[in-house]
Amino acid sequence: MARKRAPQVKEDVTCNLIPMVDIMFLLLLFFILGADMSQREQADLVLPTASEIKEADKIKSEEPTTTVNVQHRPEGFGFDCPIYTHGGQCRDNEHWMFVIQGHDFTLDTIKDQLELVANASMQTVMDPDAGAFLSDRKIIIRADKAAPYGHVQRIIELCSTVKIYKIEVGAALPPAG
Repeated sequence: MARKRAPQVKEDVTCNLIPMVDIMFLLLLFFILGADMSQREQADLVLPTASEIKEADKIKSEEPTTTVNVQHRPEGFGFDCPIYTHGGQCRDNEHWMFVIQGHDFTLDTIKDQLELVANASMQTVMDPDAGAFLSDRKIIIRADKAAPYGHVQRIIELCSTVKIYKIEVGAALPPAG
C-alpha cells in the first residue's frame, strides 16, 4: 500500500505591526501628557533676586511637595492692567492669582485648596509642641518679582493654619559678579 504524502503547508511568518504602532502612540500620548502636567507646576515668573540662595536639589526627594505660584493675571479676555504691563507695581488684589498645579485660586479660595493639600499627607506622629497632627507636605512659594509681599505672607499664614510647617520661598540666582 502506497503511503500518501501529507500536503506541504506553506507557513507565512510575518510580524503584525499594527498593535505595536498602537502601543507606541499610547506611550507617546502618556509621556506628552505627563510632561505637560509637570510644567504646570513651575510657571514662568520673574523671581526676585536674593543675595544668597540654597541650591535646588538635583535629585527628587521622597518628600511630597506642592508649588504655589503667585502671579499677575494674564492680559486678554477683557482684562487689562497698564501698570503691570509697563513694569509698574500693581497693588490691586483682584489682579493677582495663586496657581497650584495649573488651577487658579484667589485670596478667598486658596485656603480650602491648601487644606486639601495638607490633609493628603498628615503625619501619623503627633507633635508634642503643637498638640496636633502636622502635614508632611512641603510648600514652595514662587512669587513674581512685582507681587506684593503681603500675598506671600498671606500664603505663609494660611500654611500655618492648615498645619503645614515646611515652607520655602523661591528666588532667582544672584548675578555673577
